[in-house]
Amino acid sequence: MKTKIAALSVVATIAFAPTHVSAQVCGIGVIAAALVANFKDNRELTSKEAATCGLLLGNDKANEKPAKAKKNPKPG
Repeated sequence: MKTKIAALSVVATIAFAPTHVSAQVCGIGVIAAALVANFKDNRELTSKEAATCGLLLGNDKANEKPAKAKKNPKPG
C-alpha cells in the first residue's frame, strides 16, 4: 500500500510540475530504477519500465523467465 501511495504522489508531482522539472524528475527516476534493477536482478530496464520513469520497476512481466517444467516421476 505504501508503494502505491508513493507512486501516486510522484505521478501527481510530475503532472503538476513545470515541463523542465518533470523531465528532470523522470530522468532521475529512470537512473534510480536502473541502479535498483542492476543491483537486485543484475539486468537492464525494459522499455516499459524506462517509459514510465521507473514506476513499473518489478511489475513488468517481460523480464520474467518462464518456469521450467517439472519432470513427472516414473510411476512405480
